[in-house]
Amino acid sequence: MQISQLPIPFLAEWVGLEGSKSDGRLPAYREVDSVTHLFNIEELKTRLHSINWDFTNEDTSYLTHDVHPYPSKFIPQIPGHLIANLSLRGDLVLDPFCGSGTTAFEAVRMGRRALCIDANLVGILVGQVKTSRLDKPALQALRALHSTLLLHLSHLPKLPEKLVEQVQQFVPPIPNIDKWFSIESRGELALIRSSIQGLESKTAKDIACVAMSKIVTRVSFQDSETRYASKPKKIEVGETIKMFLNALEEVVSDVARSAPELTYGVARFECCDTRNLPEEEFPSESVDLVVTSPPYGNANDYHLYHRFRLFWLGVDPRLLAGMEIGSHLRHQKESTGYSSYRDELLSCTKQISRLLRPGRFAAFVIGDFLYDGVEYSGGETVASVGQDAGLDVVTMINRKVHGTKRSFLPAGRRLTQESVVIMRKPERQLLINIHAMPYRLWPYEDTLRMREIEKLAATNAVTKDNHLAVSVDCRHYAPLRRLAFSHSIKEEQGAPEKTWQAILENGIGLSEASRKDPKYVTHGLHQYKGKFYPQLAKSLINLAGLQDGARILDPFCGSGTTLLEGYLNGLASYGCDLNPLAAKIARAKVGILELNPALVTESIDTLVEKLKGVPSELPIETNQFAIQAIDEILSWFPQPVVWKLNWVLRAIRSVSAGILQDFLEVILSDIIREVSQQEPDDLRIRRRKQPIQDADALGLFYQRLMTMYDRLVSFWSIRGYSPYRFWKPTTIAADARQRASFEAMGVGRDSIDFVLTSPPYATALPYIDTDRLSLLILLGMTATDRRPLEQHLTGSREITVSERMLFEAELNRDNGLPGNVLTFLRDLYTTIAQADVGFRRKNMPALLLRFFLDMKKVLENVYWAMKPHTLAIVVLGDNTTNVNGRPVVIPTTKLVEDLARSVGLELLEEIPITVTTEDLFHIKNAIKHNLVLVFHKV
Repeated sequence: MQISQLPIPFLAEWVGLEGSKSDGRLPAYREVDSVTHLFNIEELKTRLHSINWDFTNEDTSYLTHDVHPYPSKFIPQIPGHLIANLSLRGDLVLDPFCGSGTTAFEAVRMGRRALCIDANLVGILVGQVKTSRLDKPALQALRALHSTLLLHLSHLPKLPEKLVEQVQQFVPPIPNIDKWFSIESRGELALIRSSIQGLESKTAKDIACVAMSKIVTRVSFQDSETRYASKPKKIEVGETIKMFLNALEEVVSDVARSAPELTYGVARFECCDTRNLPEEEFPSESVDLVVTSPPYGNANDYHLYHRFRLFWLGVDPRLLAGMEIGSHLRHQKESTGYSSYRDELLSCTKQISRLLRPGRFAAFVIGDFLYDGVEYSGGETVASVGQDAGLDVVTMINRKVHGTKRSFLPAGRRLTQESVVIMRKPERQLLINIHAMPYRLWPYEDTLRMREIEKLAATNAVTKDNHLAVSVDCRHYAPLRRLAFSHSIKEEQGAPEKTWQAILENGIGLSEASRKDPKYVTHGLHQYKGKFYPQLAKSLINLAGLQDGARILDPFCGSGTTLLEGYLNGLASYGCDLNPLAAKIARAKVGILELNPALVTESIDTLVEKLKGVPSELPIETNQFAIQAIDEILSWFPQPVVWKLNWVLRAIRSVSAGILQDFLEVILSDIIREVSQQEPDDLRIRRRKQPIQDADALGLFYQRLMTMYDRLVSFWSIRGYSPYRFWKPTTIAADARQRASFEAMGVGRDSIDFVLTSPPYATALPYIDTDRLSLLILLGMTATDRRPLEQHLTGSREITVSERMLFEAELNRDNGLPGNVLTFLRDLYTTIAQADVGFRRKNMPALLLRFFLDMKKVLENVYWAMKPHTLAIVVLGDNTTNVNGRPVVIPTTKLVEDLARSVGLELLEEIPITVTTEDLFHIKNAIKHNLVLVFHKV
C-alpha cells in the first residue's frame, strides 16, 4: 500500500484548533470572590446545596477529559463546582488520588495551580497530557515521529533486519505474551515504543505515550476495556501503526483544542504513594484545597484495567497491585476487609491533613461499597477517617450516579449514588513571618510596607529576628500574598511562599535579587518622563483595600503604570491621556498581556525571520510614513536610518494588527531618539553637536524586541501563580477635562471604586517635545499638528501672548477657583510683573491659572465618576520658579488639595514620599519630593 493511500490524516491541521467537542459550551462556575465569603461556612453550605450535583444532561467529555480511557473517573463538573466554591485564584489545589487528572484540568482552567499524586503511572501520564500545551519543539518532534512511522508502515512487513533486532528490546516482559498479543501487534508496538524513546521533547514524548497507551488494549487479545479475558483475533500487518497514528492525531487535536483554556496553567504531577509523602517534597500546610475521589472499597482494580498499558510504558503492574487501595482482587487474594481499607485510607488522609492549610477545605467524592456481604457507607467512612486525621465535617451531599458511569466490576456496578463530603482543617491563630525584599527600601517604602501588612492582616505587626511578623487568624494568610514590598511569607509550621510581587519581579524560585526591578512584565516597554514607579502604585492599591474586580481609574494614565498594576492585581483598569503616544504605550503595555501567547510568538518569530533576512541594500522608500511628515523626518534622521525605519515599519505591519501592532511599534518608538539627530539626553528640541550619518536601527530594534519578548515569556510562565483574575483594560486617547471622555471609556456616574493618578506637574515636563519624533514617525504628527496639542495639555508650559493676556485678565475675576489658589496666583503675578524676567517667567501666572482651572475640571469629573465612600489617591509634587535669582515655591500639592475640597473631596491624609539624592544611585529620574494625597468621596 502506498503512503498516499493510507487513511492516516497528516499533522498539518494540528495547530490553531479552537473550540471543543462541546462546541465551546464549557461549564461556567460561579466562583467565590473573597476570603470573607470563603470562610462564611453557613453561606458556603447554602451555595453548595443549591447545586444540582447529578449533572444528568451535561457534557462530561469536553476538551481533553476523554483523551484516554480511565475507569470510574468523576465527571469534571464535580471538581469544577468544588474548586469554584472552596478556593481562590492562585490557590494550590491537591488531588492525592488524581486518576486521569480531572481535578488538575479544572483547577488550571479556573486560574488555580494543581498538585496531583497517584501511584498509577498511566493516570499521571494522562493527567500531564491533559493539562499540557503544545510548543514548537513538541509539534516538530511529533511531526517527525508521524513521518517516520508512515515510512516504516510503507515498508511493512519487510522492515530491515537490523531495525527488527533493535526494536526487540522494547517488547516488555509480559507473562504469557503469546496469549495476549499477536506477533504483528507486539512488533509494531515495540517499533512505536522505540521511536517514542528517541523524542527529546518531554511534551511530545508524553503525548505519544498516551496515544500508544490508548490503543494497547485494542491491538491486544484482551476481550475489551472492561473484561480481562483473552480472546484471540486477527490483527493485520500495519493495523497497529495505523491505529497509533490515528490516536496520535486525536490526542494532539484534543490538546490543541484545550490550549486556550490552559494557556497559563501550572500543574505538577508526582507518581508516588499518598500514604508516604516526604516533607521535603511535600511541605506541611502548603495546600489550599483538596479535591479528590479516593479509591472505592472493593470496587476497582486499576492495575488490572491498565495492566498491559503499564507493561508497554515500562512499569510492572504487579507493583501497583501490591499497593492499590480498595483493590477488588487484592481483597479476594489477601482476604483483606473493611478495616484494612479504612486503615489505608486513614494513612492517606493524615497526609492530606498535614498538607492542608488551617481553615481550608478538603472535598472527597466517594460511593458506598461492599465487603463480605456487608454494605458500608463511603461518605460515613470518609467522614470518620477525616475526623481521625484531624479534619472537621462541614457538610455531606448525596448525588445520583448514572448507570453508564458505574464500575465494570460486579462489586462496583451496584453503585447508584455517591457522597460529596466537605471537610475542613480547624482554624487556628497563625504566626506569619514576613520577609522583606532583599534589596534596599527607601524609608517611606518601609513605612508603606508596614502599613500594607497591617491593612491586609488586619492587625499590628511586630519585629521578630530582623523581620516583621503578624499573629492572625488563618483567613488572613491568603491576602498577605499580595504585599508589594515583601518577598515571602512563612507560617511557623509551613513552608515559605513568595509574594505575587516577588514572583513578578524575580520568578517562582526562592532565589533573591539584590536590585529592585521597576521594569518587570511590560513596565519597561518604553521610556516615559515623569512616571511614578510600579511598586508604589501596587502598595497604594493594597492600602485602598479593594475587592477583586474593582474598577480603577487613572485620568492622566501616561504610559500606563497604574493601568498595568491594576491589571496585574485583579482590578478592571480604565485610563485616558491626551498625548496619543502615551495612550498607545499604555494600551500596548497592558493589552499585549491579553493576547494569546501562541499568536504573539508566531508573529514575533515571523518578524525575527524578516529581520534576519533583511536585504543588504534596503529599498529607498518612505511609504510607511504619512506624506505630510516626510520632509520633517528627513530633516531629523540620516537618510539610511529613514530607509531602515520604513523597512521595519513595513515588516511590523505585515505580521501584526491591533494591539500587537501597537506593541511592536512602541518598541520601535523606544529607539527613535537614539537613531535621530536629536540630542538623546535632552528633553527639549536640540540637535546633536555632531550629526550622525547612520545608526544601527535594525540592531537596536531587534535587541529591544528580544528583551520585551523575554519579559513576556517570563510573565506567561508565572501568570498561573497570580492570586487574581485578570480583567480586560480600557485605554483611550482622550481629554480627562471632558465628561464625554469618561463616558467613551465606559465610565459612568458613581461607577469607579478607586482613582490612582499622578497628574502632570504644573509646567514641569514638555511631554510632546520629548516624544515628538515618535509622534512624527508613528502617527504622522508634524510640528503644525503637535503645537496645538502641546499647548492644550494639562500642565503645558506653552502659551501664546494673546492667551496669556486673557488668562491674566481672568485672575481678577471670580472663575470658580478656591480663594487660596487665586490669592497665590495674584501674588505671584504681582511679584513677576515687578521683576526683570524672561518670557517664560512672565508666562508663569497665566500658565498656572490654566493648570488649576484644568485640574478643577478633571477633579469634578473624577468626583462624578467615583462611587460614594471611595478613595482617590493623587501623587503630586511641588516645583519652583526663580524671580530675580530667588526661588519661589509653587505649592502645587497644597493648592490641589484646595481644589479637591472645592469639588467635594475630603482630604484624609498626606503621605510624604521624599527620598534623598544618595538613595537614588540605582534609579535615574526617580521621585524626590512628592506627596501622596489621599482623598475620600463622602
